[in-house]
Amino acid sequence: METHTRTNSNFNKTFSSMDILMIAFGAMIGWGWVVSTGDWIGTAGVVGAMLGFILGGVMIFFIGMAYAELTPAMPECGGEHVFSMRAMGPVGSFICTWAIILGYVSVVCFEACALPTIITYVWPQFLQGYLYSVAGFDIYATWLATAIVFAVFITVINIMGAKTAAKLQNILTLAIGAAGILLIAASVVTGNPSNLEGQMFAGSGMQGMMSTIIKVAAVSPFFFIGFDVIPQAAEEINVPLKKIGKILMLSIVLGVGFYALVIFSVGYVMNGSQIAASYNGSGLVTADAMANAFHSTIMAKVLILAGMCGIITSWNSFMIGGSRAMYSMAESYMIPKFFGKLHPKTNTPYVSILVVGLLSVLAPFAGRKMLVWIVDAGNFGCILAYCMVSLSFIILHVKEPTMPRPYKVKHWKFIGAMAVLMSAIMIMLYILPGTGVTLAPQEWAMVAGWTLLGVVFFIFSKLVYKEKFGYYAQLTVGETAGNETEEDTSIPARAATNLMAVEASAPDEWNHGFDYFLPVNLVFGQGKVEQVGKIATVHGSTAMIVTGGNSVKRTGTYDKVRTLLENEGMDTVLFDKVTPNPLTTTVEEGAKLAVERHADVIIGLGGGSVMDAAKGIAFMAMNDGDVTEYIYGEKTSDKALPLILVPTTFGTGSESNGFAVMTNPDNGDKKSLRSPALVATASIVDPDLMRSMPSGVIAANGCDMLCHCIEAFTANNAQPFTDALALYAIPLIANNIVSLYRGEGTDEQWSKVCLAGTIGGMVINTAGITLGHAMEHPVSGLKDVTHGKGLAAIEPKAIEATCKYNRFKFGRVARILGGFTAEDCAPRMRTLLKDLDLDVTLTDLGIEKKDIPWLAGNARKVSPGNLVNTPGSELVTTEESLERLYESML
Repeated sequence: METHTRTNSNFNKTFSSMDILMIAFGAMIGWGWVVSTGDWIGTAGVVGAMLGFILGGVMIFFIGMAYAELTPAMPECGGEHVFSMRAMGPVGSFICTWAIILGYVSVVCFEACALPTIITYVWPQFLQGYLYSVAGFDIYATWLATAIVFAVFITVINIMGAKTAAKLQNILTLAIGAAGILLIAASVVTGNPSNLEGQMFAGSGMQGMMSTIIKVAAVSPFFFIGFDVIPQAAEEINVPLKKIGKILMLSIVLGVGFYALVIFSVGYVMNGSQIAASYNGSGLVTADAMANAFHSTIMAKVLILAGMCGIITSWNSFMIGGSRAMYSMAESYMIPKFFGKLHPKTNTPYVSILVVGLLSVLAPFAGRKMLVWIVDAGNFGCILAYCMVSLSFIILHVKEPTMPRPYKVKHWKFIGAMAVLMSAIMIMLYILPGTGVTLAPQEWAMVAGWTLLGVVFFIFSKLVYKEKFGYYAQLTVGETAGNETEEDTSIPARAATNLMAVEASAPDEWNHGFDYFLPVNLVFGQGKVEQVGKIATVHGSTAMIVTGGNSVKRTGTYDKVRTLLENEGMDTVLFDKVTPNPLTTTVEEGAKLAVERHADVIIGLGGGSVMDAAKGIAFMAMNDGDVTEYIYGEKTSDKALPLILVPTTFGTGSESNGFAVMTNPDNGDKKSLRSPALVATASIVDPDLMRSMPSGVIAANGCDMLCHCIEAFTANNAQPFTDALALYAIPLIANNIVSLYRGEGTDEQWSKVCLAGTIGGMVINTAGITLGHAMEHPVSGLKDVTHGKGLAAIEPKAIEATCKYNRFKFGRVARILGGFTAEDCAPRMRTLLKDLDLDVTLTDLGIEKKDIPWLAGNARKVSPGNLVNTPGSELVTTEESLERLYESML
């Protein structure tokens, strides 16, 4: 299994310490303490039942310790999926995650039936409109409608956002806790020790008592299932890593304490005969104990309402857990990829949530009896996953002893062995007859059906996704470590140092020799536009100013340049028909005007499109034929009118290279005209002229210039001078562009970014561009989208596809952007793009799946040189590969 790395999360950090404690604790204290306490006391007595739960808690404690260490060590969405993937590989991970999804989904479905059933306890007249029966359970219209309404409600809450779900969880869990505390406190005041007489233990003799205690201990661990939701949502937790392990263990301790104290409270306020009467009557022994403790039947209903809150907290927690587990499998291409879609606004795995929600809507139609079978089968799935996680805990200590472990368990061999033993014992309890939790034939049928569905998904994913099956991108611990100590982050730091040492010894691509030629005259600095007249007058008496629509006129830049030219005695001609993504027809029209007006020099005043058009006009004014003939190499020339470029936007780099990109309106081809004659006679780069750039243009052009530098640095044609320039420019962009976008840029930052943009044009002139630009040109040629936005949708995926073919250079870029390894380059770029509000897809830009064949074919048609210049070009630039890449960008 090939392991990749990433340094940024796809999820929002929304869960606080309280949130994750309430998610785990709320999952554990559902409805069972309201309806089953009388059964536990009847089986083992009050003290015996308490000891049974404490013994069960000890069993879970060892498993919890394994989870407590693994979760902060791998704080990624999916929990068990990630642990088992690192330890056992894709097959083991599939089994483990598929098993626990059964557990989560079964509880969600069961709670959908439990809620209306509890309402029936409080209000028997609630059941109206008999429909049919399943396995002896009568289904009524009111019962069914209530279940469906709440299923939809919980689903919507979870899609609305993790924080919304957490707020609901906090409120309801606190309500349950408050009711439990009221019962415990009231029992101490109104209870009587005499009530314990005759019911402290059940069974005759020591052997009989131990037997009954073990019976309760055998079932008690299944009431503590829920702490494992924490690792499922670990990527969304905004808490220092070491603290996550502590909170996980605290949730188990609170769960054990809650159940033990509730058992004691019931036995302390009700004697044996009262408990027996209640158990054989309403069956809600805990509610009757609440009534006795307060001498009020109203308080019994209060406790029942708290129990109903427990149903919703369990439901909500396992909805969170189940959807995240599905998402993680989809991210690893183990189930259909659409399960991994995140909501564009709330960043929740909404497809997985909808699937779990749909199952909870459909489940009540099967009746409560069948769902009891399903939840028992689901518990078996959870315990199987626990066992595999415990084994993973041991395997990873052997396999990865130096893994950063913010919460490190002492005596890991003993803890691991006990965790495996305890989980294995619980598995055997489900298998061996007479344990009280042995699976019935119907429940084994449920396990078999779920297993068969898993086999279908396994085979489907293997066939469809092929080598992608089992893909895993490890999240670097340092990214989410919060306020950890230096010791916690020393290992990633050492890893980065080692990688840089390896990079330093990497072979140079240019040791076979290289050429470098760029005769551009750069005039750079604030106020340098004042020299435009003196520079232009050397070339003649008539200057044609090429520009776009209104921006340079509106800002006064056009009038200023025209005046500076006229002050030197020059005549001016205006051509202002250039549009974004300039057309070949526009260039032809401008060249015709330049010839007619006897222009001696062309002044390109504007952004990248204007400068490209000005280059084309200067070239075609001195050459015959159609510009497309020169673009496709049917004709060549080294003649052009003198050209002065005055950029009013940074980023395109057109002022410092010898090509001009144009779009043919007849066929949508977007391709560059290339000639040394297109290198400007002079380029005046004045940061003061850039100040009027809209924020959207700053963001898009910032993306463009960063792509120029990264592509030139990693290109097959790279050489020492382009490498040095690109490495100088990349941090100038990364460290300053966001401030400019937010309107906070200083004079120094404006100068740095403008310089970086010019350097970007210089390096691509020599080293060329690669896959990202090759794939973007067809997009903006087809849909006329902003070039920088198109690159934002394309470049991260292009980097992911090519980084392994030049790990040394992509790793170096990643470290400039804040990562460690080559695989961190794309995630770090995504982080920067998010800060620029450029988190876009091709779908956002109007591209549809039906467009992909044309895009892939056109990329190969118009950019064959750029594709060959791409690292790993033989594998990643075939038409089939390009189509797959385009589809991944939708």
